[in-house]
Amino acid sequence: MNMKKSIILPQIVIAALVCLVVPQRSTAALSLTNGDFQDLTGLTPQPGVPGWYQGVPAGWTGFTGSPNFNVINYSSGNIGANLQTLSSTAVPFTPLYQQVGSLNTTATITLDFVVLGLNANPVTVGAAIYNTSVGSSPSDGWTVLVNASYTTGGFQTLQAIDVPANTPLAVGFWGAGGSPGLDSVTVVPEPSTYALLVLSAAGLAAHVARRRRLR
Repeated sequence: MNMKKSIILPQIVIAALVCLVVPQRSTAALSLTNGDFQDLTGLTPQPGVPGWYQGVPAGWTGFTGSPNFNVINYSSGNIGANLQTLSSTAVPFTPLYQQVGSLNTTATITLDFVVLGLNANPVTVGAAIYNTSVGSSPSDGWTVLVNASYTTGGFQTLQAIDVPANTPLAVGFWGAGGSPGLDSVTVVPEPSTYALLVLSAAGLAAHVARRRRLR
């Protein structure tokens, strides 16, 4: 077997693996405001109950039928949203939600967040990533790209795979049981599966062409 050819094959395989496993974030970005709920603009302290605030957190839209006990300083400056009061599963369904923009490329959207238990009882939290192109709110026509229910506290992740370019996006959360809270919300676009495959193919083609020129 020709020595050059025997060297080229493993190099091609290595190049393919590198293209597939090296993290490559999308250059575009989505914009989520006040995901850690530290901005207390527009909120007022709950009378007689230190650490609790009235109102809807800045940057978010939520259920306003129960304006009290909505935001809590639950741990030495860590601020969380109370989904029991800021969302409603009754008609009209009202999650705590926020529009986050769109991307100019197909991407996988990763929504990370922390579920809090605001008392000792079990909690259930619903989360969704929406296409907002129809209607103006989750209750009148938004399309759910992906949703899930969470019954344990701590760090959680929800992903919408290969969302088409220029899809207007929003994220939403609601309390479906117990006294659940929410904190540390982030939304990050990743390259789509298709984009990674194209990238890998392009890398292989470039590598093969370069090796042929050197022979």
